[in-house]
Amino acid sequence: MNPVKNIFLQNFSDKKIFQTVFLESAIRHIDIGIHNFEVGHPQRIQFDIFVAVDSNRELVNDDIDNALNYEYLIEIIDSKIQGKRVSLLETLAYDILEDVLLPEKVVAATVIVSKLDILDSGKIGCSVSRLK
Repeated sequence: MNPVKNIFLQNFSDKKIFQTVFLESAIRHIDIGIHNFEVGHPQRIQFDIFVAVDSNRELVNDDIDNALNYEYLIEIIDSKIQGKRVSLLETLAYDILEDVLLPEKVVAATVIVSKLDILDSGKIGCSVSRLK
C-alpha cells in the first residue's frame, strides 16, 4: 500500500468499518500552469482519488443502490476541467474535493493531482484530504 493510502486510512478508528472507493491513474490533457511555456499547451495530468464510505456489514447484498458508484469520480473530474483553465493544481484539487465529498455516504476523501510532463522522470503534484 502506498504512503498516501496509509495516511488516509490512519484517520479512522479501527473499530468502525470503512470502505474505500478509489480512482487511480486517470489521465487527462489539461491546459494548466502558471509559466509561459505551460499556457496554451495542454499537459498530461494524473488524478488519484480515494473516498472513505461509512460502510456497514449488511452491505453485502450486491446491489448498486446500496453502494457508492465510483463512476461519479470520473464525472467530477471531467466536469471540472471542461471548458475552463486553471493555473494551479491546488485549485483544481480543492475544487474536485468539494464535489467528491457531496454524497451522503462519504465520510472523507483525498484527491491527488499530478503533472506528468514537467520532470524527466517522476511527477510533481499536490494532494488534499478532508474529513466531512
